[in-house]
Parts: sequence; C-alpha cells; structure tokens
Amino acid sequence: MERDIAKIQEHNLRSVWANEERDFTRWLRENVNLLGAELGIELEDARTEEAVGDFSADIVAREMNTGEAVVIENQYNKTDHDHLGKLLTYSSGKDAGFTIWLAEEFRPEHRSVLEWLNESGPKDVKFFAIKPRVVSVEGSDKRGFEFEIIVEPNEWERDITDDSLSESERSYRQFFAELVEAYSEKRPSWYKLKPGPRNYLTFSAGLSRVRLGWVFHQGPEFSVELYISTPDKERNEEIFQSLREEQEDIESSLEAELEWERLPEKQACRIKWPTPIEASITELTTDQRTQLIEWGVDAMNVFQNEFEPRVSQL
Repeated sequence: MERDIAKIQEHNLRSVWANEERDFTRWLRENVNLLGAELGIELEDARTEEAVGDFSADIVAREMNTGEAVVIENQYNKTDHDHLGKLLTYSSGKDAGFTIWLAEEFRPEHRSVLEWLNESGPKDVKFFAIKPRVVSVEGSDKRGFEFEIIVEPNEWERDITDDSLSESERSYRQFFAELVEAYSEKRPSWYKLKPGPRNYLTFSAGLSRVRLGWVFHQGPEFSVELYISTPDKERNEEIFQSLREEQEDIESSLEAELEWERLPEKQACRIKWPTPIEASITELTTDQRTQLIEWGVDAMNVFQNEFEPRVSQL
C-alpha cells in the first residue's frame, strides 16, 4: 500500500528561540551534550559569555576525554566576516582544540576558510561549521531539531583507520568501539561516544569534572570507575568523602567491594571497581575480549545507576 509522504519544512531559529544570545545560546549551553554527541565527543563545563581579553565568547566548554578547550560561536542568518573574526580571536585566546561555528547559512567563502584552516592551519585545532536546523513535517505544528555538519576536519574520518597508530592504540579503540555498541544496546537513552586510541573511555556522571569511565590499568586489570577531577582539590575530597560516608550502602547494593582512592599525589580522587584480566589488551583472545566487554557493560550499568543519582545531588 502506498502512503502519502509529507514534505519536510525548515524554519528559522527565531521561530523557536526569539533571541540568539538570551534564548538559543542559553539553550545550547544547557544541551551541549547534543552537539557533542553529533560530533562524537564528550562536552562538559559549558560556560556562556566567557571572557577572552576585552571580548566574550558565546560558549566555551571542555572536551572531557582530552581536556581541550572548545569554543562555540553562534550566529543567526548568514555568516559574516565579523563573526569569523570573533571565532578566530576566541579560538586563539582560549588555545582551543575544537572551534565550532554555528550558523543558519554559510557563505561559500567562509566554508572555504574553515576547510583551508583544517588543511593548512594549526595542526592541533579542529574547525567545524555546523548548521542548526528547525524542521517540521508539512501540516504539523510540532518542531524538530537537528545539527547538520557542513565542514569538519579532513582527518576526522581518517582517524578511524589511521595506520600510524600503535598496535595497542588500535586495540584500545576497537575494544571500546565494541563496548560502546554493547552499552548503547543495554541503555538505549545513553548517547554513544566516539572511542579514541586510549586506555580509557569516560562520560559525565552528572556533575562537571566528575566522570564515569572504563579504564585499563597495570596489573593488568580492567575497571569501571568514578573519577573526580574538578580544579579544586578540596572540592574533590569533599565529593569523595560524601560518597565514602555511603560506602556500606553502595557496596551492599553493588554486591562488590570497591577501591576508594584519595590519590594524594594527584588533585583527583577515584572510586574503582576492578576486575583482573589475563593479559594486556593486545594479547587478549576473542573470547576474553567478549567476556570483558560483557562484564564492562553489566558492571557499568549498575555502577552508573548507583552513583549518578548520588553525584547529581552533591
């Protein structure tokens, strides 16, 4: 049976957010994880009107896994030279690892500038052009929203098959890619992360600079853990101690004995649930990897359920 297919209609951002600064920028700050998920990165600690010399950036955030600064410049309507200048000024002033320009329409010459910067500019900075779109189905008053990537770094896709990675780096990335798929099936509402070639993968626990994660440690061992790393060491210890006071209830609920580490040599604190493994990541058999992923999914599922509500109340 043939069905009538309605057209998709596009609306300007003002149809939902009347004012760019007061409405859209504020909404984006509160929902910056949606932008991060589209790019496959984890964004946290988003701040609006962040000072850069005598100017103020729309949003400055932090990429959780790398610690790099992320500069986001918003613009209604068509891109212009003024906003391009602001974007580059803020990116330089914050020594950004990610520079993101959001606009409803990109002029060809501005797209070319970002593509040129990705090709020939600073090697440690990734430039993105993103079109935020408000859409509806013809005849419906309901609005939908999505991000459309217009420009991204050339190596952004090549990074997946970069032959320059070591055997361990490739193994870590493949392992965490499989784990991400398995965990997203376990928790459909959890947004997928883009694994990197590192021995860990972390995501927000509901409080800035407090992260849940899977980590390979020397031993060898694999763990799920809560890593507390705000810029304030005293604050980290306060969070740690507040959770430590509930240790008996937490461990009883998890039916596991956790390792509570103040890490005095560091600024951070850690709560870890480890499991020993037979060999390093490159030496694990297929069956061992499968079993480890299953353990990581099940352990993180109950670990997140136990810690996320407690952390969000701190």
